[in-house]
Amino acid sequence: MELDEYDIKIINLLRENSRLTFSELSKLLNLSRQTVKTRIEKLERAGIIKKYTIKLSPEFESKGSTIMIVSAENPERIKEIEEVTEINRIAGKKFLIRLRVDDLKRLASISELDFLDVHEIIPVLETEYIERPLSVDVPFKCDYCGKEIRDRPVIYRHRNRVYVLCCETCLREFKSIKD
Repeated sequence: MELDEYDIKIINLLRENSRLTFSELSKLLNLSRQTVKTRIEKLERAGIIKKYTIKLSPEFESKGSTIMIVSAENPERIKEIEEVTEINRIAGKKFLIRLRVDDLKRLASISELDFLDVHEIIPVLETEYIERPLSVDVPFKCDYCGKEIRDRPVIYRHRNRVYVLCCETCLREFKSIKD
C-alpha cells in the first residue's frame, strides 16, 4: 500500500495520541470526518495500524524488566513464556527478549527452559523512550511553497491543524502569514 501525506499525518497524530476522535483528526487535518474514517480503516485493513495502545511512564515500564539474549531452535516457543513482552531477532536463531519478572525464582526457571539457550541476562535499570515521527519515503509537498519534500519534513501545528513544510525558511514565512 502506498501512503500519501495525509496517511503519514494521520499515523503521526495517532502515535502521539491514539485517543483522538475522527472529528478531532478531521479538524487537525482539514479533511472531512468520513475521509479520515475511511483512511484509518484502510490503514487498519492494510495492517499498517495494528492496534491502539497506551504509553506507560518509564519508571513503571522499567520495573521488573529484564533483557535476555537467547538462542532458540523454535522461536515460536518464546511466545509461550507469559512474562515475555518483546522479542527481537538479532542473528539467525539468536534473540534479544524483554521480560517483566519480579521474582528471581521465576527468572531462574525461565532460564532453565529446555528450548532456550540463555547467553546473557541483563536487568533493565531505566527505560527512556525517544519519540520520533514516522519517516517513510513519501514525497510530501510543502504547505507553504508547494515544493516536494525529500528529507525529513518540518512539522508545524497551528490552531488545531498540522502543516508540513520543507525548511526553516518556509516555516518562518508560513508563521508570518498565519499569525
